[in-house]
Amino acid sequence: MLGSSGFEVQIAHSVEEIGQAAWDHLGGGRPFASYRWYRFGETVLADNTPLYIILSRQGEPLARATFWIRWREAIPISSLAVRRLLQAILRRRPILFCQSPLADTSGLILPDPPLRDAALKTIAQSALEQARQHKVSFLVFDSLERPDTEFDGWPKTFVPVEVPDPGTRLVITWPDFEGYLKSLTRKTRRQYHLNGNRAADLGIEIKRHPPCEPIDEATLDRAVALIRAVEKHHNSAPHPWAREILQHAGLVEATWLKAEIAGQLVGCCIVLGDGNARIMTLLGRDYGVEYAYFQLIYTAIRCAIEEGAGFLRGGSGTYDMKQRLGFQLEGSNYVVFSGGGRLLQKFGLWAATMFQSDKEPGPAAE
Repeated sequence: MLGSSGFEVQIAHSVEEIGQAAWDHLGGGRPFASYRWYRFGETVLADNTPLYIILSRQGEPLARATFWIRWREAIPISSLAVRRLLQAILRRRPILFCQSPLADTSGLILPDPPLRDAALKTIAQSALEQARQHKVSFLVFDSLERPDTEFDGWPKTFVPVEVPDPGTRLVITWPDFEGYLKSLTRKTRRQYHLNGNRAADLGIEIKRHPPCEPIDEATLDRAVALIRAVEKHHNSAPHPWAREILQHAGLVEATWLKAEIAGQLVGCCIVLGDGNARIMTLLGRDYGVEYAYFQLIYTAIRCAIEEGAGFLRGGSGTYDMKQRLGFQLEGSNYVVFSGGGRLLQKFGLWAATMFQSDKEPGPAAE
Protein backbone atom coordinates (compact mmCIF):
# COMPACT_ATOMS: atom_id res chain seq x y z
CA MET A 1 0.00 0.00 0.00
CA LEU A 2 1.32 3.46 -0.96
CA GLY A 3 0.80 6.20 1.63
CA SER A 4 -0.05 9.83 0.87
CA SER A 5 3.56 10.91 1.50
CA GLY A 6 5.01 8.45 -0.99
CA PHE A 7 5.92 5.80 1.61
CA GLU A 8 5.09 2.18 1.03
CA VAL A 9 3.03 1.07 4.05
CA GLN A 10 3.07 -2.55 5.22
CA ILE A 11 0.85 -3.89 8.01
CA ALA A 12 2.10 -7.10 9.64
CA HIS A 13 0.95 -9.15 12.63
CA SER A 14 4.12 -11.07 13.46
CA VAL A 15 7.86 -10.58 13.14
CA GLU A 16 7.98 -13.72 11.00
CA GLU A 17 6.11 -11.81 8.27
CA ILE A 18 8.95 -9.28 8.18
CA GLY A 19 11.89 -11.67 8.58
CA GLN A 20 14.75 -11.51 11.07
CA ALA A 21 17.30 -9.79 8.83
CA ALA A 22 14.96 -6.97 7.78
CA TRP A 23 13.59 -6.56 11.32
CA ASP A 24 16.98 -6.32 13.01
CA HIS A 25 18.36 -4.05 10.28
CA LEU A 26 15.58 -1.52 10.92
CA GLY A 27 15.99 -1.94 14.68
CA GLY A 28 19.59 -0.78 14.35
CA GLY A 29 20.71 -2.41 17.58
CA ARG A 30 18.28 -0.44 19.74
CA PRO A 31 17.58 -2.06 23.11
CA PHE A 32 14.51 -4.27 23.33
CA ALA A 33 13.84 -3.89 19.60
CA SER A 34 15.36 -7.09 18.19
CA TYR A 35 13.65 -9.94 16.39
CA ARG A 36 14.43 -12.26 19.33
CA TRP A 37 12.89 -9.85 21.86
CA TYR A 38 9.71 -9.48 19.81
CA ARG A 39 9.39 -13.25 19.43
CA PHE A 40 9.53 -13.36 23.24
CA GLY A 41 6.94 -10.57 23.43
CA GLU A 42 4.59 -12.29 21.01
CA THR A 43 4.83 -15.52 23.04
CA VAL A 44 4.19 -13.86 26.41
CA LEU A 45 1.48 -11.53 25.09
CA ALA A 46 -0.42 -14.35 23.42
CA ASP A 47 -3.74 -12.73 24.39
CA ASN A 48 -2.74 -9.53 22.55
CA THR A 49 -2.81 -8.93 18.81
CA PRO A 50 0.45 -7.44 17.48
CA LEU A 51 0.11 -4.85 14.72
CA TYR A 52 3.27 -3.60 13.06
CA ILE A 53 3.39 -0.66 10.64
CA ILE A 54 6.49 -0.61 8.41
CA LEU A 55 7.29 2.29 6.07
CA SER A 56 9.58 1.84 3.08
CA ARG A 57 10.76 3.82 0.09
CA GLN A 58 11.88 2.09 -3.08
CA GLY A 59 11.90 -1.17 -1.16
CA GLU A 60 14.11 0.09 1.70
CA PRO A 61 12.50 0.00 5.20
CA LEU A 62 12.83 3.43 6.84
CA ALA A 63 10.45 3.52 9.80
CA ARG A 64 8.56 1.22 12.14
CA ALA A 65 5.87 1.43 14.78
CA THR A 66 4.93 -1.64 16.80
CA PHE A 67 1.46 -1.75 18.31
CA TRP A 68 -0.47 -4.16 20.49
CA ILE A 69 -4.25 -4.47 20.62
CA ARG A 70 -4.81 -5.04 24.33
CA TRP A 71 -7.92 -5.91 26.26
CA ARG A 72 -6.13 -5.59 29.61
CA GLU A 73 -3.35 -3.31 30.79
CA ALA A 74 -1.48 -2.55 34.02
CA ILE A 75 -2.76 1.01 34.41
CA PRO A 76 -0.26 3.08 36.45
CA ILE A 77 -2.81 5.04 38.50
CA SER A 78 -3.01 4.45 42.23
CA SER A 79 -6.77 5.19 42.44
CA LEU A 80 -8.50 1.80 42.41
CA ALA A 81 -11.79 3.38 41.27
CA VAL A 82 -10.17 5.03 38.24
CA ARG A 83 -8.31 1.83 37.37
CA ARG A 84 -11.53 -0.17 37.49
CA LEU A 85 -13.28 2.36 35.27
CA LEU A 86 -10.51 2.24 32.68
CA GLN A 87 -10.41 -1.56 32.82
CA ALA A 88 -14.18 -1.67 32.26
CA ILE A 89 -13.70 0.45 29.12
CA LEU A 90 -10.94 -1.87 27.89
CA ARG A 91 -13.17 -4.93 28.30
CA ARG A 92 -15.52 -3.41 25.73
CA ARG A 93 -13.08 -1.49 23.55
CA PRO A 94 -9.39 -2.43 23.58
CA ILE A 95 -6.44 -0.05 23.56
CA LEU A 96 -3.98 0.22 20.66
CA PHE A 97 -0.61 0.62 22.32
CA CYS A 98 2.67 1.57 20.58
CA GLN A 99 5.46 0.15 22.68
CA SER A 100 8.26 -2.39 22.61
CA PRO A 101 6.82 -5.39 24.47
CA LEU A 102 7.49 -5.92 28.18
CA ALA A 103 10.23 -3.31 28.45
CA ASP A 104 8.54 0.11 28.78
CA THR A 105 10.47 1.43 25.79
CA SER A 106 9.13 3.09 22.67
CA GLY A 107 8.02 1.01 19.71
CA LEU A 108 8.47 3.98 17.37
CA ILE A 109 11.50 4.10 15.06
CA LEU A 110 11.70 7.12 12.72
CA PRO A 111 14.21 8.26 10.10
CA ASP A 112 16.22 11.41 10.60
CA PRO A 113 15.01 14.74 9.14
CA PRO A 114 13.91 15.67 6.54
CA LEU A 115 11.85 12.44 6.36
CA ARG A 116 11.07 12.24 10.09
CA ASP A 117 7.89 14.31 10.30
CA ALA A 118 6.41 12.90 7.09
CA ALA A 119 7.09 9.36 8.32
CA LEU A 120 5.51 10.10 11.71
CA LYS A 121 2.44 11.62 10.06
CA THR A 122 2.04 8.56 7.82
CA ILE A 123 2.41 6.17 10.75
CA ALA A 124 -0.03 8.13 12.92
CA GLN A 125 -2.64 8.30 10.14
CA SER A 126 -2.24 4.58 9.42
CA ALA A 127 -2.58 3.83 13.13
CA LEU A 128 -5.74 5.96 13.36
CA GLU A 129 -7.22 3.98 10.47
CA GLN A 130 -6.36 0.72 12.24
CA ALA A 131 -7.83 2.10 15.49
CA ARG A 132 -11.14 2.78 13.73
CA GLN A 133 -11.19 -0.67 12.13
CA HIS A 134 -10.60 -2.38 15.46
CA LYS A 135 -12.93 -0.03 17.39
CA VAL A 136 -10.30 0.74 20.03
CA SER A 137 -10.86 3.08 22.95
CA PHE A 138 -7.47 4.83 22.80
CA LEU A 139 -4.48 4.96 20.50
CA VAL A 140 -1.38 5.50 22.65
CA PHE A 141 2.27 6.07 21.76
CA ASP A 142 4.09 5.26 25.00
CA SER A 143 7.58 5.69 26.48
CA LEU A 144 8.48 8.81 24.52
CA GLU A 145 10.90 11.55 25.46
CA ARG A 146 9.67 15.13 25.57
CA PRO A 147 11.24 16.19 22.24
CA ASP A 148 9.43 13.28 20.56
CA THR A 149 6.07 14.77 21.58
CA GLU A 150 6.90 18.07 19.86
CA PHE A 151 7.49 16.73 16.33
CA ASP A 152 5.41 18.42 13.63
CA GLY A 153 4.17 15.09 12.31
CA TRP A 154 1.62 14.49 15.08
CA PRO A 155 -1.99 14.98 13.88
CA LYS A 156 -4.02 17.54 15.83
CA THR A 157 -6.12 14.90 17.62
CA PHE A 158 -3.07 13.65 19.53
CA VAL A 159 -2.41 14.98 23.03
CA PRO A 160 0.95 14.75 24.87
CA VAL A 161 0.98 13.78 28.56
CA GLU A 162 3.82 13.57 31.07
CA VAL A 163 3.58 10.47 33.25
CA PRO A 164 4.99 10.80 36.80
CA ASP A 165 7.53 8.45 38.35
CA PRO A 166 10.04 8.09 35.50
CA GLY A 167 12.17 4.99 35.18
CA THR A 168 15.83 4.72 36.15
CA ARG A 169 18.96 3.26 34.63
CA LEU A 170 22.45 2.40 35.76
CA VAL A 171 25.05 3.08 33.06
CA ILE A 172 27.71 0.38 33.46
CA THR A 173 31.33 1.46 33.08
CA TRP A 174 33.07 -1.01 35.43
CA PRO A 175 34.78 -4.24 34.38
CA ASP A 176 33.56 -6.10 37.46
CA PHE A 177 31.31 -5.79 40.51
CA GLU A 178 34.23 -4.96 42.79
CA GLY A 179 35.03 -1.95 40.60
CA TYR A 180 31.40 -0.87 40.85
CA LEU A 181 31.49 -1.10 44.65
CA LYS A 182 34.61 1.06 44.76
CA SER A 183 32.75 3.77 42.83
CA LEU A 184 30.12 4.10 45.58
CA THR A 185 30.44 6.40 48.55
CA ARG A 186 31.97 5.02 51.73
CA LYS A 187 28.59 5.20 53.46
CA THR A 188 26.88 3.23 50.68
CA ARG A 189 29.63 0.58 50.69
CA ARG A 190 29.27 0.28 54.45
CA GLN A 191 25.51 -0.19 54.06
CA TYR A 192 26.11 -2.84 51.38
CA HIS A 193 28.30 -4.88 53.76
CA LEU A 194 25.90 -4.34 56.68
CA ASN A 195 22.92 -5.54 54.64
CA GLY A 196 24.90 -8.56 53.48
CA ASN A 197 25.89 -9.51 57.02
CA ARG A 198 22.33 -9.22 58.31
CA ALA A 199 20.99 -11.25 55.38
CA ALA A 200 23.57 -13.95 56.15
CA ASP A 201 22.51 -13.95 59.81
CA LEU A 202 18.94 -14.63 58.69
CA GLY A 203 20.09 -17.46 56.42
CA ILE A 204 19.09 -15.65 53.21
CA GLU A 205 20.65 -17.15 50.08
CA ILE A 206 20.45 -15.64 46.60
CA LYS A 207 20.34 -18.23 43.85
CA ARG A 208 20.42 -17.75 40.09
CA HIS A 209 17.90 -19.87 38.20
CA PRO A 210 19.13 -20.65 34.65
CA PRO A 211 16.54 -19.67 32.01
CA CYS A 212 16.91 -23.04 30.26
CA GLU A 213 15.49 -24.80 33.31
CA PRO A 214 11.68 -24.59 33.66
CA ILE A 215 10.20 -23.31 36.92
CA ASP A 216 7.89 -25.80 38.58
CA GLU A 217 4.26 -24.80 39.13
CA ALA A 218 4.48 -24.62 42.93
CA THR A 219 7.45 -22.24 42.73
CA LEU A 220 5.66 -20.18 40.08
CA ASP A 221 2.63 -19.88 42.34
CA ARG A 222 4.82 -18.73 45.23
CA ALA A 223 6.73 -16.25 43.04
CA VAL A 224 3.55 -14.68 41.64
CA ALA A 225 2.17 -14.39 45.18
CA LEU A 226 5.31 -12.50 46.25
CA ILE A 227 5.06 -10.23 43.20
CA ARG A 228 1.41 -9.51 44.00
CA ALA A 229 2.41 -8.68 47.59
CA VAL A 230 4.69 -5.90 46.32
CA GLU A 231 2.00 -4.56 44.00
CA LYS A 232 -0.58 -4.60 46.81
CA HIS A 233 1.86 -2.91 49.19
CA HIS A 234 2.23 0.00 46.76
CA ASN A 235 -1.40 0.01 45.58
CA SER A 236 -0.21 -0.72 42.05
CA ALA A 237 -2.04 -2.53 39.27
CA PRO A 238 -1.13 -6.24 39.02
CA HIS A 239 1.23 -7.06 36.16
CA PRO A 240 -1.01 -8.93 33.69
CA TRP A 241 1.72 -11.21 32.34
CA ALA A 242 4.00 -11.87 35.32
CA ARG A 243 3.51 -15.64 35.20
CA GLU A 244 3.96 -15.82 31.43
CA ILE A 245 7.23 -13.85 31.59
CA LEU A 246 8.67 -16.30 34.11
CA GLN A 247 7.49 -19.25 32.05
CA HIS A 248 9.01 -18.06 28.77
CA ALA A 249 12.09 -16.10 29.94
CA GLY A 250 14.35 -18.69 28.33
CA LEU A 251 13.52 -17.20 24.92
CA VAL A 252 15.81 -14.22 25.69
CA GLU A 253 18.79 -13.39 27.84
CA ALA A 254 17.43 -13.84 31.35
CA THR A 255 18.40 -14.69 34.92
CA TRP A 256 15.75 -15.30 37.55
CA LEU A 257 17.01 -14.44 41.02
CA LYS A 258 15.61 -16.26 44.03
CA ALA A 259 16.00 -15.27 47.67
CA GLU A 260 15.55 -18.34 49.84
CA ILE A 261 15.68 -19.25 53.53
CA ALA A 262 16.10 -22.99 54.09
CA GLY A 263 14.72 -23.67 50.62
CA GLN A 264 11.67 -21.41 51.10
CA LEU A 265 11.24 -18.65 48.49
CA VAL A 266 11.06 -15.26 50.26
CA GLY A 267 11.90 -12.93 47.38
CA CYS A 268 12.56 -12.85 43.65
CA CYS A 269 13.50 -10.65 40.72
CA ILE A 270 14.19 -11.32 37.06
CA VAL A 271 16.86 -9.68 34.90
CA LEU A 272 15.87 -9.70 31.23
CA GLY A 273 18.20 -8.70 28.42
CA ASP A 274 18.34 -7.72 24.79
CA GLY A 275 21.72 -6.94 23.25
CA ASN A 276 23.72 -4.90 25.74
CA ALA A 277 20.65 -3.74 27.68
CA ARG A 278 19.22 -5.31 30.83
CA ILE A 279 16.09 -4.63 32.86
CA MET A 280 15.27 -5.85 36.36
CA THR A 281 11.60 -6.43 36.88
CA LEU A 282 8.96 -8.54 38.65
CA LEU A 283 10.24 -7.87 42.15
CA GLY A 284 8.57 -10.12 44.67
CA ARG A 285 9.12 -10.16 48.40
CA ASP A 286 7.87 -11.54 51.67
CA TYR A 287 7.38 -8.47 53.87
CA GLY A 288 7.99 -10.56 56.96
CA VAL A 289 11.62 -11.06 55.89
CA GLU A 290 14.05 -8.14 55.95
CA TYR A 291 17.17 -7.67 53.79
CA ALA A 292 16.25 -10.09 50.97
CA TYR A 293 15.21 -7.07 48.87
CA PHE A 294 18.63 -5.46 49.04
CA GLN A 295 20.44 -8.69 48.18
CA LEU A 296 18.27 -9.12 45.09
CA ILE A 297 19.06 -5.58 43.87
CA TYR A 298 22.81 -6.02 44.46
CA THR A 299 22.78 -9.36 42.64
CA ALA A 300 20.82 -7.91 39.70
CA ILE A 301 23.51 -5.24 39.32
CA ARG A 302 26.23 -7.90 39.57
CA CYS A 303 24.52 -9.97 36.85
CA ALA A 304 24.31 -7.01 34.47
CA ILE A 305 27.99 -6.17 34.98
CA GLU A 306 29.17 -9.77 34.59
CA GLU A 307 27.10 -10.17 31.43
CA GLY A 308 28.81 -7.16 29.85
CA ALA A 309 25.68 -5.00 29.68
CA GLY A 310 25.91 -1.33 28.81
CA PHE A 311 23.13 -0.36 31.19
CA LEU A 312 20.60 -1.79 33.61
CA ARG A 313 17.09 -0.36 33.79
CA GLY A 314 15.72 -0.28 37.32
CA GLY A 315 12.12 0.88 37.02
CA SER A 316 10.54 3.66 39.06
CA GLY A 317 10.37 4.32 42.78
CA THR A 318 12.92 4.26 45.63
CA TYR A 319 14.79 7.06 43.91
CA ASP A 320 16.95 7.96 46.91
CA MET A 321 18.27 4.41 47.25
CA LYS A 322 18.79 3.99 43.53
CA GLN A 323 20.61 7.31 43.31
CA ARG A 324 23.00 6.10 46.00
CA LEU A 325 23.57 2.98 43.91
CA GLY A 326 24.35 5.05 40.81
CA PHE A 327 21.03 4.96 38.95
CA GLN A 328 19.92 8.00 36.96
CA LEU A 329 16.45 9.15 35.93
CA GLU A 330 15.27 8.32 32.42
CA GLY A 331 13.41 10.87 30.33
CA SER A 332 11.05 8.51 28.47
CA ASN A 333 8.01 9.20 30.67
CA TYR A 334 5.79 10.87 28.06
CA VAL A 335 2.87 9.51 26.06
CA VAL A 336 0.89 10.88 23.12
CA PHE A 337 -2.69 9.63 22.77
CA SER A 338 -5.89 10.02 20.80
CA GLY A 339 -9.32 8.88 21.95
CA GLY A 340 -11.63 6.77 19.80
CA GLY A 341 -14.31 9.45 19.55
CA ARG A 342 -15.14 12.79 21.16
CA LEU A 343 -16.40 11.35 24.46
CA LEU A 344 -13.38 9.07 24.90
CA GLN A 345 -11.07 11.95 23.99
CA LYS A 346 -12.57 14.03 26.82
CA PHE A 347 -12.33 11.09 29.19
CA GLY A 348 -8.70 10.58 28.18
CA LEU A 349 -7.92 14.23 28.95
CA TRP A 350 -9.49 13.79 32.39
CA ALA A 351 -7.56 10.57 33.00
CA ALA A 352 -4.38 12.39 31.96
CA THR A 353 -4.86 14.78 34.87
CA MET A 354 -4.96 11.73 37.13
CA PHE A 355 -1.62 10.58 35.73
CA GLN A 356 -0.04 13.96 36.31
CA SER A 357 -1.36 14.38 39.86
CA ASP A 358 -0.67 10.78 40.92
CA LYS A 359 2.60 10.58 42.82
CA GLU A 360 2.32 7.08 44.25
CA PRO A 361 5.51 5.02 43.76
CA GLY A 362 5.35 2.17 41.28
CA PRO A 363 5.76 -1.55 41.94
CA ALA A 364 9.55 -1.31 41.65
CA ALA A 365 9.61 0.71 44.86
CA GLU A 366 10.77 -0.63 48.19
